[in-house]
Amino acid sequence: MSINLQTPAHREGARPRVREKAVLRVQGAVRAQTRSRVLAVVLAVILSTHGGSVFATPATGARTAGPGVASAVRAGAGGAGGFGQAASGAGQRAVAAPRIQARAVILADEATGQVLFARNASSARAMASTTKVMTALLALERLDEGKVVTIGAGPPQVEEESLRLRQGERLTVRQLLLGLMLKSANDAGVALAEAVDGSEAAFVRRMNRKAAALRLGATHYVTPYGLDRPGHQTSARDLARLWEVAMRRADFRSLVATRAARLPGGPLSLRRFVTTNQLLGSYRWTVGGKTGFTNRAGRCLVASASRGGRRLVAVALGSPNAFPDVQALFDYGFSKFVRVRLAQRGQPVAVAPGRPAAFQADSDADALVRLDQLDQVRLTLPQNATTGTTSASFTSDGQPLVKVRLTRLPAGGAGPASTLAPSPTASGGAAPSTPAPSSTGGTGPAAGAGGPLATTLTGGAAVKAWPVPPGSPSPSIDPFLRREPP
Repeated sequence: MSINLQTPAHREGARPRVREKAVLRVQGAVRAQTRSRVLAVVLAVILSTHGGSVFATPATGARTAGPGVASAVRAGAGGAGGFGQAASGAGQRAVAAPRIQARAVILADEATGQVLFARNASSARAMASTTKVMTALLALERLDEGKVVTIGAGPPQVEEESLRLRQGERLTVRQLLLGLMLKSANDAGVALAEAVDGSEAAFVRRMNRKAAALRLGATHYVTPYGLDRPGHQTSARDLARLWEVAMRRADFRSLVATRAARLPGGPLSLRRFVTTNQLLGSYRWTVGGKTGFTNRAGRCLVASASRGGRRLVAVALGSPNAFPDVQALFDYGFSKFVRVRLAQRGQPVAVAPGRPAAFQADSDADALVRLDQLDQVRLTLPQNATTGTTSASFTSDGQPLVKVRLTRLPAGGAGPASTLAPSPTASGGAAPSTPAPSSTGGTGPAAGAGGPLATTLTGGAAVKAWPVPPGSPSPSIDPFLRREPP
């Protein structure tokens, strides 16, 4: 008996190969359809979890799916009326607070000043070399960076970290600022102070006047560099406020974003040093920062990070290790909050449940809301809100989010078609935004059924969170960091 070692394909010629190609084509089509379905689910998760913006990914990257992923997938059937189940907060796991060891911290949105997390933020504490933020700001305000400074007798006498400046040495203001903010050189601080006001004491008085002008109520300076001295103190909130003011300047941002520098005049005619801010090399979204350390102050850090069009400022004072503390704050702020619209200009407002609308929103009100609190936002009106113009506050879990100015509706009540037209969107918004479907095919929530103008805000009642139209500007007035022109 002979055994035929040929495979069926060999025995039957080309016809099985045709069948194999057909099978492969069918399998390829099935795989393509499966990939399309998976992609659709992934996009639904991203759009629901991040308010409709595929660009605003969480700071933790793809390592975790984030809270409420299952409900985010289900939110695809949420319709045009808002975020659906996930973004309304339903089904979201409780968001845990960031794990930090610092004694005092604050995390805020740098564009608006809205505070996202705080602990002992108003208590006065020693701040070590974060003092130099004020020193650098005043030097930039008063001196040209190209000005040459001749070192006097004061700087070489300063203790601790230094450039080892020598009396009679000549350096530019820019070079001294690099030494001050990167190496945290105390003698550079004294040299700049003398260049501005002629003496360290006179410059310290200027520092305190500036602190008073910025209404930094917990802040008092004794030196321009930050070594422990009685009465030398600030708070996390004050430092965040000062940092936000300083970061408005391009020259200051350039300083704190610099990683390394070389200055003339060292032992081998060149001083080389790198920044003390380790986040610049380890946390990719870091914009800049300033460190500090003394035995009394502990490890201190103020820093900014930018991701997805949103920039946050974080402060940690009195920490055993401020870098992981601040990074944890940034991760929390970027991944656990979404920017939403709580009121739209012209939206009717009722004082209490069961009452007709008596007011309308005078402006849009957007805020960052934690993912698990999207269904906990409330509108609070003052008790005497009956006539004229007033303001109302949006809160979440008892914490203030944003205020909105209200104007009285015309006699007879206007409803959604109010006397105030919806405000136009502007380009260049600083925070991630969310397109919302409308009956007319537009992207803003104002038009069409289901938008904010079709609903009435009610004092004491839950507020529906709406997507923010693309390109909407960030709020410019903040009562929490007290942002005003310096």
